[in-house]
Amino acid sequence: MAHLRSGRAVAAAVSAVLAVGLAGCTPAGPGDAGGPAGGAPGPGSSGPPSAAPTPDPPQVAVPWRPGRPQLGVHVYWVDNPAESEEVVRAKARRVVDYVVSLDANSVAVSLPLFTRGPTASDVFTTKSTPSPERVRILLEEARRSRLRVTLRPLLDERSLIAADPKGWRGKIQPDSRDRWFASYGRLVAPYLEVAEESGARTFVIGAELSSLEGDPRWAALVRQAGRRFRGEIAYSVNWDSWVSGPTGVPVRQLGVDAYFPVRVSDDASVSALVAGWNEWLDRRRTGALDGLLLYEVGAPAEDGAYHHPGVWGSAGGRLNLAVQERWFQAVCGVARARRMAGVYWWKLDFHTDPAAADPRRDVHDSFVGRPGEQAIRSCFSAWADASR
Repeated sequence: MAHLRSGRAVAAAVSAVLAVGLAGCTPAGPGDAGGPAGGAPGPGSSGPPSAAPTPDPPQVAVPWRPGRPQLGVHVYWVDNPAESEEVVRAKARRVVDYVVSLDANSVAVSLPLFTRGPTASDVFTTKSTPSPERVRILLEEARRSRLRVTLRPLLDERSLIAADPKGWRGKIQPDSRDRWFASYGRLVAPYLEVAEESGARTFVIGAELSSLEGDPRWAALVRQAGRRFRGEIAYSVNWDSWVSGPTGVPVRQLGVDAYFPVRVSDDASVSALVAGWNEWLDRRRTGALDGLLLYEVGAPAEDGAYHHPGVWGSAGGRLNLAVQERWFQAVCGVARARRMAGVYWWKLDFHTDPAAADPRRDVHDSFVGRPGEQAIRSCFSAWADASR
């Protein structure tokens, strides 16, 4: 289904509302950008007008139904606690309207959690972590637009990188696993409850925690989560762990954070990228991959991205919009041909204003306002039509 208004037009409709209350707000610190390495930009601010107009009515997605692919966008949210509830709701509305404008039927929301280092046995939130009450606002707005909602805590990597430049959430080794799992369970409990109360469909209980996969403590944590959230409990496995075999996390839905490297040149064709993807996927299983979700998939718009699609900005590649566009087209083709359960494109920052996006200057991992954005829209439109 093609929507009448573009994502930029939708964003412009609420820009004045967002300006109210932002004067004097200071951005939150940067958070983890997901994938093997990187950092997410903090939110911006602008001066308020004298009065805010009433925003347009929300756009409504073609609802997801069981058996249809999850056509989703992944939202990453580093909170700015200085922003009022009104501003948060206006930003949430902008996010949801933009997601719907891409012909999506689903949205996933990742929230940063923190630890003090690779051997720490405690997990905690900071002011950068949106509270359950603020998360509820975004989930409510998504529900108004009939989007399927997934909520996912994500262990931030800043403290891990401080200890080791190659630090990654998939390498943590807590001194006490009993304490770590107990701490993690307490931390996610209120988010499970708000997901249940707000009608979310899926809660991803963990993401890319490769070094902890197979631990028997997951079973108790999943049971505990199921007492608070009656929907689907899922897990996001990193691409290399997925290829090597079962994760040992007893969940109903397994997704993959799919940053498969493909060793081709920057001017490689879409068909060459498709061949590279299929080569990686065939290492686990050939043919159809029914039920498999790509919970994170994307690539920066820069030279060299095909070799390291999960590295955001640290490789120093030159801006290259075509690299990202072709990657998105290839991923869509592979996911559809192998009958996957859906894809979630990484990423839309919660604070991004699509109406103000500058495709030549913004951070390289963004697809907003770039050819990659149209590749997503075309993918979702064709996939949805074919699945009806």
